[in-house]
Amino acid sequence: MANFSDLPREIRDMIWRLVPRDNHPGVQIFGHYDENKKGMAEGRSMMHGSLFSGILSEPSPDRYFNNLDKDRKNENISTYLIDGAMWNTCKESRLTIEKHFSQYEWPAYKLWWHRRSDLRAWGDYPYHLVFEVPSTGYFEGGSPHYLTVFPQRDLFIFQFDKLDGIDWHFVGSRPTRGGLRPLWRGLQHIAIEYNPEWGNEISAPPFLWERPNFSKLMDAAFELKDCEKLWFIDRTLKRRKNAPTFKEEPYCHVTLNAFHARDRRFLEIDCGLAPHWRHWRPWSAQRRKPTDDDILENWEYVKPVDDSSSRGVSSSIDFVRQLEVSIGQEDYYGIKILGFHSRGRKFHCKIGLLGWEEL
Repeated sequence: MANFSDLPREIRDMIWRLVPRDNHPGVQIFGHYDENKKGMAEGRSMMHGSLFSGILSEPSPDRYFNNLDKDRKNENISTYLIDGAMWNTCKESRLTIEKHFSQYEWPAYKLWWHRRSDLRAWGDYPYHLVFEVPSTGYFEGGSPHYLTVFPQRDLFIFQFDKLDGIDWHFVGSRPTRGGLRPLWRGLQHIAIEYNPEWGNEISAPPFLWERPNFSKLMDAAFELKDCEKLWFIDRTLKRRKNAPTFKEEPYCHVTLNAFHARDRRFLEIDCGLAPHWRHWRPWSAQRRKPTDDDILENWEYVKPVDDSSSRGVSSSIDFVRQLEVSIGQEDYYGIKILGFHSRGRKFHCKIGLLGWEEL
């Protein structure tokens, strides 16, 4: 059998072009950096050139999603692992991946404006090019393993142990890279995993001390006002195999509803939330919302291995509904729905819920 290097260059180029990821919105998973855990995943910070993240790290193996192949151990399902090794394998692979993730640069005749001002005119940049601009970084420590993400269209899952002390504004502005490009609005789709314990706060009195996690997530929505959507991933809601084909909307950051990981895709669950083109209003709360039976027509509740409860459905649906209403009320009325007056917060990101489906 011939070695790969012995194949004609044309054949090698054809093979290399098959390696990079498909052109779908991806899934990028990060942990919470902990300087006290050097040598572990949480102690390897995300880097962009010489820029030290200080908050994002390699995801912890303890938080990996369950492998769909029961005979294999759990793995990091991030899209950035599909083609990350091509940056370091050899010259040919690096040229292929560089060409695949070609960077959008300013025309030379416009550089004078960049040198004299930080203001960039959005109209000078076709939207589809802005939407498809990638950013490349690596995790510090050891040999660099480069990873490439698309800040405008990928889903960024942040696996934080606690909601306390998270600088959401900082999180929303990473990981992007400057250079000779317009000022991007940062990440557009941020996700955290839904914790079933939060369901206990759904029926709690509407006061800060009774709903601590609910309050922190409201704060996150306002801090992430420059992002498009804060998603909640429910690992226990899986799309039924006999459900109709899910219609993806992959061409605009406002309408994105499906994100592809290595072995599954995360899909939006229609909970009756306000659509992307409409703000919450008091009368919108009166519109008919789909019942749990309507929603679960295409979704099924899959209990995790350690769940021995008898509940028939996750509480995530009711939770995101109440969260959207509370955020909308504060925005519209100017009153904080947690027992004290508003801090004048008026702008926030949208809220969404994601289930999953095998690829």
